[in-house]
Amino acid sequence: MGLKIDRRVNKTLKILGIVALAILLICLLKIIIWEHNYYQNKSSEERNPEQIVITELADAINPSEEKPSDEEIAKYQVTKGVPRYLEIPRLEIKARVKDSNVNEHILPLPENIYDVSWYSGSSRPGDNRVIMISGISEGATQHGVFANLDSLEKGNEIILERGDGERFTYEVREILIIDKKEAENKLSIAQKRIDDKETLSLITARRADESKEIFNSIVVVRATKK
Repeated sequence: MGLKIDRRVNKTLKILGIVALAILLICLLKIIIWEHNYYQNKSSEERNPEQIVITELADAINPSEEKPSDEEIAKYQVTKGVPRYLEIPRLEIKARVKDSNVNEHILPLPENIYDVSWYSGSSRPGDNRVIMISGISEGATQHGVFANLDSLEKGNEIILERGDGERFTYEVREILIIDKKEAENKLSIAQKRIDDKETLSLITARRADESKEIFNSIVVVRATKK
């Protein structure tokens, strides 16, 4: 009788052991799948701003030269997490930030020479990645918001204010002048961080010779969050 009980106990223990092992394997499999998905998504998020490589700056075609009033600027609203205003104290600039999308690797420009354009495929302020903002240097008859962008110096401050009112200050680290013919190979630098810090890239086209109508170079100012 005792032998039969022992056999039943052993059989029960074996079954319980198999069940426990199966449960453990299932749990391990779930952990492996979760970790794979987590790091894949994390990696995708880190690559997202650089999935579209910017190789060209769009031409400004008949942009508006109507200057917004102080009231219009004050009333301007955006979603809480995206850039609302760009301020450059040294150049006495406070501009509305309009969002835009890249079309076939071409970074668009705003429709008004007094506004700037945030590429919505780049980072938002506070995300510790790269924020890309373009602007116009010259309209048909008036200077645009980025007319003197290349006069900035290292150490100058640039401020971005989000729709929720939070402000972020950036310090100029680099001022680059890129020949338009070399934009395809060199403009991608605007999409890279400096020293793994959140980086703001301001971009505009300019004329190397004021007597010429063609915008033959691109100015890129890169700044890191303080």
